[in-house]
Amino acid sequence: MENSFFKNKNVLITGGVEGIGYECAKKFQELGSNVTVTCLTKKSYEKFLDLEKNIKVERLDITNDISIEELKEKINKLDILINNATLFKGGIEYRIENFADVVNVNLMGVMRVCHTFLPKLALTKGNIINIGSVSSKKAIAYAPSYSATKSATESLTKSMAACWAEHNVRVNCVAPGMIEGKTLDKFLKEIDTVDHLLQRIPLKRYGSPVEVAEAVLFLSSAKAAYITGTTIFVDGGYSIN
Repeated sequence: MENSFFKNKNVLITGGVEGIGYECAKKFQELGSNVTVTCLTKKSYEKFLDLEKNIKVERLDITNDISIEELKEKINKLDILINNATLFKGGIEYRIENFADVVNVNLMGVMRVCHTFLPKLALTKGNIINIGSVSSKKAIAYAPSYSATKSATESLTKSMAACWAEHNVRVNCVAPGMIEGKTLDKFLKEIDTVDHLLQRIPLKRYGSPVEVAEAVLFLSSAKAAYITGTTIFVDGGYSIN
């Protein structure tokens, strides 16, 4: 993949201070892009400032319209938007208040951010990558709202792609499987059959955030210029087994 395409591109990654989001940020930065990541808490903000000097960080609450508008004012130009911020609560998601919280972040939050930044993306003929999950194909008994919102994210991606093609904005989704990190750790705490889970993954291993980032880079690149409204699963074959 040529560095020249991503050089000076302006990239915004929600929830980008760790895990998949941070790996995406590092990849884009290495290729010459101007990258801004977001986080919710002051603690995460300050920790990232100490850790990373080459990637800009801003605080953002994707459930709050004012917070999103404030970030919009700070970003003059945008080429690539990656909706990575997510909420996973596990077994307590069966409580209605927790179910609603997850929907507000994982689905409504994505829509709020996309809708707010669409005018900027239209000016650059940019593209959006929504981060979904293999849970859209494989039900997670302990995470009903997480699974439901990730299924909805795929449908939302298709609708956005169809609607916003007239603005020359591409919209795609990357759906990670069992990827090493905090979300997987939370999920594994909810189940008793970790070995059985690995056996259900054809490649017999967990994935890494870097592997997901590579799929995001591809969909963001000129090589994917004729791809919109699709979902790429990065799951070691878990969704087909």
